[in-house]
Formats: sequence, structure tokens, C-alpha cells
Amino acid sequence: MKFHLTCACWLVASVAMAQFCNTSGNVIIFANYDGGALNITIDEDIPDLHIGVCTYEDCEITITGPFASNVTEVRYAGFQGDSNNCGADVLSTNIEAPAGVLTDVLFAPASVLADSDGYSSMICAYSCGEGSQGGCNTAEQVVAYFLNEFGGSLYYYFTQYGCWASGGYSISNGGNCCPGTQPLPPVAAIDVSESQICAGDCIDVSDASTGNPTQWDWAFEGAVSVVSSQVQNPGSVCYNDAGSFPITLNVSNAIGSASTTFTIEVSACGVEEIPGCMYPQAVNYNQTATVDDLSCEFICNDACPGDFDDNGLVGVSDLLLFISLYGNTCPN
Repeated sequence: MKFHLTCACWLVASVAMAQFCNTSGNVIIFANYDGGALNITIDEDIPDLHIGVCTYEDCEITITGPFASNVTEVRYAGFQGDSNNCGADVLSTNIEAPAGVLTDVLFAPASVLADSDGYSSMICAYSCGEGSQGGCNTAEQVVAYFLNEFGGSLYYYFTQYGCWASGGYSISNGGNCCPGTQPLPPVAAIDVSESQICAGDCIDVSDASTGNPTQWDWAFEGAVSVVSSQVQNPGSVCYNDAGSFPITLNVSNAIGSASTTFTIEVSACGVEEIPGCMYPQAVNYNQTATVDDLSCEFICNDACPGDFDDNGLVGVSDLLLFISLYGNTCPN
């Protein structure tokens, strides 16, 4: 009886370890505290596979297996501590993956999910449980971050406190929990090649949003080459006039939308400012002046302003002339 009970418990534990959150998913996430050498074998044919890793200590990530070429991106987001708790000379965080795979190692990026039980930046995770995580992130925060970066859906999530197993992990073995966080709305961001330019110059404008937006709506105030666009990366945008001009971007996906504005400063570089009177009616009008210096002079030679009929007297005839002209519109 004792043997059968032990066997049953082992079977339950094995089933609990092999959790697949969405059998059609394409995102796999590994998280721990101690870091170490993480060897992942891609032994299942999952198209467009994305892998996220979060640890406190340094982590060396290696992607191999018969379907390793299916991996599109591997991203690390964690603290990258150098305690080397795993005794495997893991002295830095790096990713070794097949050619063509996008890789990125980020130090403690901001969490996209506010959670009082977890940290505000992505630094580590070790539990599927609820409650305070002792300074690390909650499982929900980790999943939210990577789904927000990758899009897609969660295939499985594997987490533990200690060093990664020396034998590595085959993705067919699954994970140990399925935090229920869904993808979040996008976060709008604009990338420009220059923020200050001269009149007549152009800048390159591109989308730097996160959260996998699927629609883009751009507005370029003051630009001459393009005033609006619905493509992700508009490219060259030109300005002829000096001033401050906002660039506005609205992005959206199936979950929600967001917007942001970036202001371009355009200066009249190389144009000499010429002070002078800029009123043509003035006697000292300067047609080459570019800045009015308040020096305009206006001369009035009429010694008897009330003598409308120029007979040398201000009398009834002048009043009648004024009345006859009263209300008329003067030419410009």
C-alpha cells in the first residue's frame, strides 16, 4: 500500500510540472533567482517561437535542438547580478542562439503591470504563488512583460528559485504554472534621428512603441513633405519654416490604444537677421529688413489738418465736405 501511495504522489507531481497554458501558444518563459546556465532544447515544431528569461543573477542562455530555427526572438530581462551562486563560472549574461534569431539582454526594464506584491522593474521571479515576492516580481508581472513585448500567447511558464538544471530543459516538458495575465495595450513612443534641425532640413521618424501595435496614425504639424501617415515608420519628414512643431503618434492593437507627442525644434540657421523698419508707409522703410526694430518714422506735412478744401480757412465748406465723405470706405 505504501508503494502504491508513493507512486501516485509522484505521478501527481509529474502532471503538475507539465503544464501547457495554451497549446497553440508561441511564448515560453523561464524565471528564477540564482540564474546559471540555461540550456533550452527546442524539440517541438512551434512556429514563430519567442523565449523570455528573467533572473536576478547572471544567466547564460543557449538555444539548441531540431527545431531551434523556429525561434524568432530570445529576450532576457533581469538584474544580472554577479554572485555566481551556481558555481559554473557564469560571469555575465549572454544568449547563444541560431543565426538570424533576435536577441536582447536588458537590465531591469520597467514592469508593464503594477503589482503591490512585486517589484516595479523586471529583476527576478521564483514562484507561482500569490503574495509578496520578497523583492522579486510576481509571475503575473513576468508574463505580462514578455507578452507585452512579444505579442502572441503563452505556451508555458517555468519558474524556480535555484540554479537551472545541469541537464537543461526540453520544451516538450512544459512548465509549472499558467499566470492568467493577458497582453496589454501598446505603449506609444517615437524615435527621431534629430530633435533640433535647421529650416529646410529633414529628419527620419520611426515607431518605437512597445506592446505590438497593429495600427499607427501620425500627424506632423508644420512639415512640408508629409502631414499625416498610417504606416509604422514614415521615414523622412522635412520642415521649411522655423518654429516648434509637434509630432503626434496614436497606436492601437486589439487590447487598446495609446498616444504620445514629440516636439521638433526648427531654427533659421544661417539666415542673417537684418534689423530695420518693415512698414512700407514709413519714410525709412527697409525692404531688406528681416526683423522690425521699431525705428519706423512717419511724416505728416499738413499744417492745417481741418482745411479739407485747401482754401486756407477751416469753415462751413470744410464741414460740408467732411459730411459728404463721412461713412465712405477708404481704399487700402
